[in-house]
Amino acid sequence: MPKPCRSGTQGHFLRALAVLCALGLALAADAKTLYKLVEKNGKVSYVDKVPKGFDGEVTEIIMDAPPTPNANPPPAPPAPPRAPATAVQEGKRDINTERKEARARLEAALDRAREKLAAAKKALSDGVDVDDDELQVIQQRYDASGAKPGAAGPRSNCFQQMGGDGRPVWICPVMVPGEKYRDRQKLLEDRVRSAEAEVAAAEDAYRRGTD
Repeated sequence: MPKPCRSGTQGHFLRALAVLCALGLALAADAKTLYKLVEKNGKVSYVDKVPKGFDGEVTEIIMDAPPTPNANPPPAPPAPPRAPATAVQEGKRDINTERKEARARLEAALDRAREKLAAAKKALSDGVDVDDDELQVIQQRYDASGAKPGAAGPRSNCFQQMGGDGRPVWICPVMVPGEKYRDRQKLLEDRVRSAEAEVAAAEDAYRRGTD
């Protein structure tokens, strides 16, 4: 065991020299613990082991041992894999491709609008006929002043009666399209106009998007 270095009897310089000497001994011996010894007369020394029978003040000093170099350092982490060239290229949008896709979308929207207009026009054309529940009866009136008594009227279902002015008139019931039919025709016509507006808007968008 190396002998402890002791400080001189007095003086700051000697005490500092003793401390450095003690630290050097500790490192040389690869010690992790030192002890500061203060004798009754005030003398200070540093040792790595307290002498037997020492009756002064003892202070334990924990020191970190220097790290031992690692002969086999851990391998460096592998480099992250590089993205394939195709993946990098996919992240870039080609302006010509974008234009083709936009043109295709606009053209598809225009085709749908034209198909909708064609269907609306066909529904209007097919809806000209009057359904039975769309008919109503009206009374047509004709002057019957010159008609002989018992003469036939303008139609087989006509009958003669006196008008409010005291003159005879023919009353002829007739079936005509009613309000329900007119409402249905208006709805069909509105759908045609709406489809025409959609076609116009789609054509304008197509022109602006492809110029």
